[in-house]
Amino acid sequence: MAELGYYVHHHGAGHGARAVAIASALQVPVTLFGSRRPDGVLPANVQWVQLPMDYAEGVSSPAIESLHYAPLGVRGLNQRMAILAQWFEQHWPCLLVVDVSVEVALLARLCSVPTVYLRQHGTRDDAAHRLAYETAQGLLAPYPQAMATPGDPWAAKTYHSGWLSRYNGRPAGEAAGGTVLLISGHGGSGLSAEYAQAVALQCPDWQVRVAGPTPAASGGANLHWLGVLADPADEMQRAEVVVGSASDSLVSEAAALGCRYVAVGEQRPFAEQRDQARRLSACNAALGLEEGWPAAERWPALLARARTLNGRTWRQWADPEAARRAASWLETQLARLQPLS
Repeated sequence: MAELGYYVHHHGAGHGARAVAIASALQVPVTLFGSRRPDGVLPANVQWVQLPMDYAEGVSSPAIESLHYAPLGVRGLNQRMAILAQWFEQHWPCLLVVDVSVEVALLARLCSVPTVYLRQHGTRDDAAHRLAYETAQGLLAPYPQAMATPGDPWAAKTYHSGWLSRYNGRPAGEAAGGTVLLISGHGGSGLSAEYAQAVALQCPDWQVRVAGPTPAASGGANLHWLGVLADPADEMQRAEVVVGSASDSLVSEAAALGCRYVAVGEQRPFAEQRDQARRLSACNAALGLEEGWPAAERWPALLARARTLNGRTWRQWADPEAARRAASWLETQLARLQPLS
């Protein structure tokens, strides 16, 4: 039986959370590679391999059209690629899932290892992405078909699993009227303490609760600081409206919990969050804000609009079988492997 490797990027918590959701549904052992271990206890079928970080102080990557990140003289990058190449040789035949790195995908291909590359939103028609998509055996989109970009040139090669999160299949909760939860993520956020204070001031009829690494600050009686929550599901279900980034992880969790969600398009490479915010609005799944965090005085009207959302509707795209579908499709890709020697 071919073996399955799975590479996860270290920026933000979403890549690791998605990998764990899929691995939990797989019937085969998984070797998970990355520089940031996913939160929580890993499934019994998962072995974690820590990779050195791929950057060094003062070293930048030259502009190369077909690569995103390939600096010279970085020892950690040399070591992480060596670890991967050694695993390919020792666990032959194998398949590598890549979430995400063009360079890791190309390393695997050059080692004669087939890849499955994770799709992301945004404008990804650059030479590097085209090369990663073209050389992959298959492409996995961890979101529903309804969220696909019209006219996608890679549609025939892409499998849509639906949204994947740790909360798929969790029973619906009851929201408390007049409560809004603001979430700042670990991947970088425009939600500052001063901004949260301004929102609370502009929305005196709302109880404003703030979760995440944003430092607490003073505020009115309607402003509450929750800090970093290991499991924010209860707070998300309790809020009448949830506000956070248009990241894959937060969007998928909000969908699974049936939240009325305001998806803020944070500044990210390839405009991925702004694109996702736009698609969410087009699908009437959530209220997407492409322009990023709006002026605080706009929030009374925005929350009034968010109240009209039917949070239960988009739960169908984050159903309990999404991870199982992704896992089953990956197992099919594994079964296709026919090494010549």
